[in-house]
Amino acid sequence: MNTDFQPKRHPLADLLLCLICGFATFGAFPTALAPDYSFWPLLWISHVPILWVLRDKSPKQAFFWGLFTGTVINVGGYYWIGTLLINFGHLHWIFSYGIMVLHGLYLGLIWGLWAWIMNRVTNLTRVGVEWSAPLAMVAIEIALPRVFPAYMGNSQFPFLPVMQICDVLGVTAVTFLLYRVNATIYLLLRAIVEQRPKPWKICIVTLGMLAACLIYGVVRIGQFDERMNEAPKLKVGVVEADIGIFEAEPPERRQNHLVIHQKLSAELERQGAELLVWAESAYRRRMLPRDQKQFLVSKVPLNENAAEDVKKGVSPADRAAPQRGFKTPVLFVATSIEPRKEPRFEGDNFREFNTSFLLDAEGRLVGRYDKNYLLVFGEYMPFGEYIPWIYKLIPALGRVDHGEKVEVMKADLWGKGEVRLGVNVCYEGIMAGFMRQFAEQRPHLLINQTNDDWFGRTAERYLHLALAIPRAIELRLGLVRSTLTGVSAIVDANGRLLQMTKPTDPETMMWDAPLLQSQTVYSQIGDVFPWTCFGICLWLLIYGRIRRKMGR
Repeated sequence: MNTDFQPKRHPLADLLLCLICGFATFGAFPTALAPDYSFWPLLWISHVPILWVLRDKSPKQAFFWGLFTGTVINVGGYYWIGTLLINFGHLHWIFSYGIMVLHGLYLGLIWGLWAWIMNRVTNLTRVGVEWSAPLAMVAIEIALPRVFPAYMGNSQFPFLPVMQICDVLGVTAVTFLLYRVNATIYLLLRAIVEQRPKPWKICIVTLGMLAACLIYGVVRIGQFDERMNEAPKLKVGVVEADIGIFEAEPPERRQNHLVIHQKLSAELERQGAELLVWAESAYRRRMLPRDQKQFLVSKVPLNENAAEDVKKGVSPADRAAPQRGFKTPVLFVATSIEPRKEPRFEGDNFREFNTSFLLDAEGRLVGRYDKNYLLVFGEYMPFGEYIPWIYKLIPALGRVDHGEKVEVMKADLWGKGEVRLGVNVCYEGIMAGFMRQFAEQRPHLLINQTNDDWFGRTAERYLHLALAIPRAIELRLGLVRSTLTGVSAIVDANGRLLQMTKPTDPETMMWDAPLLQSQTVYSQIGDVFPWTCFGICLWLLIYGRIRRKMGR
């Protein structure tokens, strides 16, 4: 964004402005400084400093300043990756934090490419920064592959009116609006400093976009509040025993994990729960046959703890029964297996799945879902079958097989007719495109079962929740999120966070979940908007290059 006006400034001024942008941007999401709260309003102004830096830069300079800023944003936002690799991957801290920085550098490409595209489009065409900034960011957000697909629009989850546009265009529409506002403020400030005519037309268009989005949001919130009030309800109880799975937990707590889940479940049953939801990794009996159709419902009364069970001679079968002390239908996740027909390497005798089981009051299997979208390294190793020695080198690497289909669970257990549950496991809940596959099957409710214990007591738990919330708006369904050690949450079809647990101490939640069936524009068209932005950016780059060659 070159200009003849190039005021002198201190050499460190650009560095300071980029740091301000970086800190303000990752501060708009849950961070180590405020893990349970994000300073989301910052993102409406956070990019004004870097836009100021880029105004007199060459394309190459713009790319590197953008890359630097993006690296700051993502090292700060994903600081917990280092902790994950140390505690779960058992890597040396030098390698762990080195990988964290490399991850931040890779994601910094989003801002590097954003700055470069913006520079090229603004200088080679007549398209101003008020358009090039939001178009370029949305285009790069959707196009660059990432392990954790976080969009800038996710930061605004507490700002309900602006988030409602997600049911039409998806969360990237919020990203577009954020960068449009940043660019408008930048142009207005620049006009004031440089004593140029104020960009009133740009300001009016931006205010019009913002007003239209907010009006739409207020109307839609009212519409779905009414729909939720009128919908039939299913009383759902969420159990969070807050017992981790790794070395940090004392052996006694790990031994008592099932008893604690059962006691909390029995209490929810007394309160009238019709469906109980346990988190991923809540049931830890391994090697469950994937085709198991019947589970024991134990009639043995619950004891104080696992040691008391052993002392009183409770049989291993009764101790391992998921339903004991209660008979309410329960949804839980466990590792299931089936023989592998053709082992890929020595010891590869079973296919292992991360499976969610739905049991009725008699312990009969009425629904099963195998996790489809697996977390790289944590659950599977790319090309692991060709390098089996890697599993001996890093024992923590997962060997889970992905599910073969995406289907809602259908159950007629509550006298309400067939209830369709869009059950998804952990990481799947943040994948907008993946979750749209459930929408085609008309679910009544979304249920996400998650284990975030890998990441320790860090801001990742809140960030994961923030990335999942837009699915409720995009599909206009209630979302029940059950986590092993926090944070579990109840989110309504407007994206309103109704209940949330702490990352400490056993807790339960109860919700009269409205059974909705919705068809939204976004569920039909998917990510047409961001890919259109990508196409526009590509065309503008080509057009600008042609225009330059023609000497215009």
